[in-house]
Order: sequence, then C-alpha cells, then structure tokens
Amino acid sequence: MSLRIHMTTAASVALFGLGFANTTASAEEPREMTIACYAAGIQEYVEGDILPAFEKEFNVKVSYLPGVSLATISKLQAQKDNPQIDIACLDDGPREQAKAMGLLQPTDPAKMPNLAQVYDAAKMPDNIGVGWAVFGVGIVYNPEAYEKANLAPPKSWNDLALPELKGHVIADTVASTYGLDLLIMLAKANGGDLDNMDPGFDKMKQVAENIPTFGTTADLSPYFQQADAWVGVWTNGEANGYRTKTGFPMEFVYPAEGAPALFATANVVKGAPNADLADAFLNYLVGKEAQQVVGEKIGFGPVNSEVVLPPEKAANVTYGPDAAKSLVQLDWAVINEKRPEWTDRWNREIER
Repeated sequence: MSLRIHMTTAASVALFGLGFANTTASAEEPREMTIACYAAGIQEYVEGDILPAFEKEFNVKVSYLPGVSLATISKLQAQKDNPQIDIACLDDGPREQAKAMGLLQPTDPAKMPNLAQVYDAAKMPDNIGVGWAVFGVGIVYNPEAYEKANLAPPKSWNDLALPELKGHVIADTVASTYGLDLLIMLAKANGGDLDNMDPGFDKMKQVAENIPTFGTTADLSPYFQQADAWVGVWTNGEANGYRTKTGFPMEFVYPAEGAPALFATANVVKGAPNADLADAFLNYLVGKEAQQVVGEKIGFGPVNSEVVLPPEKAANVTYGPDAAKSLVQLDWAVINEKRPEWTDRWNREIER
C-alpha cells in the first residue's frame, strides 16, 4: 500500500475556509517557498513522501535546504532583514535560541485545526512552531561488531569510554544537539548536573580518545557504512529508519542513566515571504496522513494521537501519549544560557 499522501476534498475546503488559497485548479504558475530542514534520510522521505501532495494541493514548488539546527539558525540570522526561508526545522533546544533571537513568528491556532489531534507535549509555547516528531537520544551500536570484539552490549553512557572501543566511537560535536546531549548525560552519569559539568567534561575527554572524527551533520550512517564505527550517539527514530532502509544490524539502547527527549519542530520564520503557505504546511505536517508517514516510513515517533502504528513499527519509536514522558526532559532555558560557556570549554578541552 502506498504511503504517498493525498489530502481529501473536505480537507481542502476546510483549509480554504481558514484563508489558505487553494490554487490547484488555477492555471497560474506555482508559487515558490523554501524549507530549511534536516539532511540525509529525513530529506529523502520528506521530499519524496510528504511534500509532493502539499505542492500539488497548494500549487507550490518547495525548495529544500538541508542542515543541522545551528546551521539553519545561522542562515536565519544572516537573512534576518530579508528572510528567504519560510519554514525552519529545529531541534527543540535550538528552537528556544531562535525564538529568543526573534527569528520565528507565531501561527494563528485557527489556521492549525490539526492541533486538536496533537499531543500536548508537542505543542510549542506562544504558538511558535510545533513538534512534528519525537525521539529518544541514546546509544546505537552494531551487535555483530561487538560480538566479534567479545564486548557486552552498552548499558551506560560511560561505556563509550571503554578502551576497547578506541577508534570505533562516533559522536557529534557540541554544536549538534546530540553532542550536547552526550556531554550533559555524561555529567549526569558521573554525579554532575547542569550546574556542575566538570564530571561531564572529565568523562568526555576519555570518550574523545575513542572518537577518530567528530560528526557535524547529525547523520551517523556514513560512519557505520564504512564499518569503522561500532557505536555512537543517535536517536531511536533515526536508528530505526536506517535499519529499516538498509538492513544494517543496528540496535538502540536506552542508557541506564536515561535518554533525553528530543522534539523535531517546524517553525514559521519571522517575516517569511510565504507565511500563509508556511502556516498551511505546519498544519499539514501534523495531520494524520503526514504523521502516518512520519511513523511508518521515516520511522520517527509521531505526534498525532490518531496515528496507529503496527506493532513492529511501534516497538522501535517513541509512540503513544505516555512515551515521551518516560524520557529525560532537559531544561533548555538553563542549557541555552550556559551553552556558549560549554562550547568554549569544549573547543579548548575536547576538540583542540
């Protein structure tokens, strides 16, 4: 059964009534809008399985700019006086930064009827943006490589520092949410917290001895494909999607100290040149049809309460109203305040 999305006539009428101009039947040239969103497999599925029906419904051509959250924020800052991007996909932590910088604008809830189906945890404050996927950030590993090396499966964040793993650990730099999460969880695993990150930096120095190259794209798949990476820091959704797509023997572990919750959010850029279409896309992205693709095809945790996943899919993603509550909720207000200090220390002590 194809998962390609086709919006119903009723949905079209409803959106038209909310002020979104339906130009499908028009002979006019398509409008153009730009989305800055995640790279790698996410881009492939969004462009191939989510955007086509939206483009057809609203007579629009969408340009896709791939990149991690902080790189997208840099683009938004550079274009602040003349925005060229309509929608920005951001992890929830960087989203708070972009919001504080005045780079994002709210969406009228009246233009978001699909929010009625969305879990409360995915609804962003002040109607600025919306969570469209939820993940747990943990440890992923290749069980075949571990078995050959006679290593027990990882159970703790501290296991990434085992000397037997030298040259075989992959993790992102602190500029990525995943690298930052690793640092924070290493602090937690060794008696520290957000007010005392010394234990995290001390353990991170040991982990860094095992990392040949720090990643910058939040995509671990190339490293595992080269067979040098045995273990790394990724999300359950991305690990599941990679395994489903390639058959690679990857397993996800919720470390004993906990796995941070992460929401992928979509946000309308302040002063977006196509704000009306951006509002319509946010509503579309959290609708049941698109969210079914998010859960079944992309392999991410859907945020729409009406999505029903088969057991084999549900077992590998953050799924259901209570799932996100079981993850570690990080205090991004505190983290973003201290992030510049931690980044500077990371650059001096970890990646020198």
